[in-house]
Amino acid sequence: MILLRLALLLLWGQLLVSGQLQPLVAIALPSLLLIGGRGAWGSNSTRLPLLTLGLLGAWLATTPLGDRSTWLFSLANLLWLMAALKLLEAGSVASKRRAALVQLIGIGLAGVLSQNLAASLMQAASALLVVAALLSLEAGPERLQGLIRRSLALLAVLLPVVLLAFLLLPRLPALWSLPGNSVGKSGLSEQLRPGELASLVQSGGLAARVELPGGLPTPEQRYWRVLVHQQFDGHGWTGVVPPALLEQTEDTEGAVIQRWLVEPSGLPWRPWSGTGLPAVAAELDLTRAGALWAGQAGAERQLYAIHSTSSAERWRFAAPTSLDLAFPQGSNPQLEALGARWGREGSTAEQRLQLAQAWFERQGFSYSLEPGQLPAWAPLDAFLFERRVGFCEHYAASFSALMRAAGVPARVVVGYQGGRWQTPIAGTPYLQLEQSDAHAWSEIWLEGKGWVEVDPTGWIAPERIRQSLAASLNASERQRLTSTAPPHWIQALADQWEGLDTRWQVWVMQFDSSSQSALLPRWLQGQWQGLAAVLGIGLSLGAAVVVVLTLEPSTPKHDPLRQALERCLQPLAQMGLQPQSGETLQQFCRRVWTQEPGLEPVLMALLSSYNQARFSTEPSAKGPSLREIKKQLWRYAHRPKA
Repeated sequence: MILLRLALLLLWGQLLVSGQLQPLVAIALPSLLLIGGRGAWGSNSTRLPLLTLGLLGAWLATTPLGDRSTWLFSLANLLWLMAALKLLEAGSVASKRRAALVQLIGIGLAGVLSQNLAASLMQAASALLVVAALLSLEAGPERLQGLIRRSLALLAVLLPVVLLAFLLLPRLPALWSLPGNSVGKSGLSEQLRPGELASLVQSGGLAARVELPGGLPTPEQRYWRVLVHQQFDGHGWTGVVPPALLEQTEDTEGAVIQRWLVEPSGLPWRPWSGTGLPAVAAELDLTRAGALWAGQAGAERQLYAIHSTSSAERWRFAAPTSLDLAFPQGSNPQLEALGARWGREGSTAEQRLQLAQAWFERQGFSYSLEPGQLPAWAPLDAFLFERRVGFCEHYAASFSALMRAAGVPARVVVGYQGGRWQTPIAGTPYLQLEQSDAHAWSEIWLEGKGWVEVDPTGWIAPERIRQSLAASLNASERQRLTSTAPPHWIQALADQWEGLDTRWQVWVMQFDSSSQSALLPRWLQGQWQGLAAVLGIGLSLGAAVVVVLTLEPSTPKHDPLRQALERCLQPLAQMGLQPQSGETLQQFCRRVWTQEPGLEPVLMALLSSYNQARFSTEPSAKGPSLREIKKQLWRYAHRPKA
């Protein structure tokens, strides 16, 4: 039926927007729903089973066997597909009822897999249509407006039950965790190999949003670290997994200085500024290299807070190890020779840093998103002494290698730099980080100062750090980058929607036990919370049942025949003759002609005409219409009194 098809299309659209739809389902599901009903498929009893097997085989062919997360979302996709097939062959009321049940299960699964605001609204609209379809199946045919109105009334009486359950029931941790999906993955990678990248394609996908109660830092201070690469093989940099953790010595939590809402990611690290400590409830560990280690990839959006601390940043003073000085001899001879010369000319790490900065600023380097692919042998030599064109990864990787060659412990940090400050109409301002804000810089060890950030990209293209990425590019690359940007008014609407989505995530989806404790009064917590939940939900549910039972049944106001009958009986109502509660038309007519014998022929004609029009499927002899009978009743009601 049409309502169930509309509900499934909404569910399909939600999966499409969330990026959780297999290619086969993206094509097959809307096609099946638009092909037609049971008549198009019911002529051949073998056609539908064969189609089902074919689609199942194609679905299996598009699913990588080794990816557990892809299998989970593929199983969900198969459920949507089978629901569409069920609608094609559903003929009886029981079959349609089962199809609606499958869709409700699918909506619940979609709510587990995708919980952003847009997806939640589409899931709610889909559920409303399914409820309306079930009401139509149980209560008989009715116009769409009436079904939607009755569905909204049913949801309204149940809303207090849902709100009380949300506010009062204890918030328990998830019994299981779902594997991560591909929605909103950041542009970061566990390996940094700039020599293998011929070009860098910028993506505007959302990476994270961070609230900063202390105010927005300056552009030069907006460095958000995620990964720390310490292993260098002559071509690229990688991190240490599992990392060495820093022993936690502080148990108290100060004021919140950052509140992060991070998109799903395939990385087990989380972004932060490097200052403060994560909240205990976030279950994040601080590594010796200054990274936040979560232990596993982000399965879903995560909300966590960073608190201020009374002590200094301990990770900055974690002494370097032999790994921070390791350099593969002979991998890049020219780079190695230049670094060794700086090691001889500069007696301290600060002096060698000054020599490096001066050398980079003299060589005529340029920033570009299309530097070309570097050779497989000595790629950093080719970049530093031949090409001299690259983006942040090239400069951070080569500078850190030069520092190691000069005898200075160094490593590469990958994260985000910059961000767009958003001020939504509703909610707290926040800094929005996108995949295009991905950035790489270096850290070197200075005696007495610990690990210090050095961004060689700022020596080459300071506009990249102070202004924007576009400002650091040449004219052709800037035009190509800005040509794909949406119009200003569309971007403004998208920013406001992101603000609403942020509030939704913080207020609803991340409503945990600590949020519940902060919201409920103290006297309602503990053992009284459970009692209040049971009583409140029980009373609200009882009231909802009473309201539903007392609702008047839907009257078929759209039924032309019923409306014609009511108009036909209006002259009798003027005489004070009206149907009583529970009285059938035949009983009413018999009672009327008992009181008014002169109306018996007219009322007999009324019964015959109405029953023939209502129940008979065969053509009948021409008889008086209800309009003609109404005229006769009107003349009788207004006849002269004797």
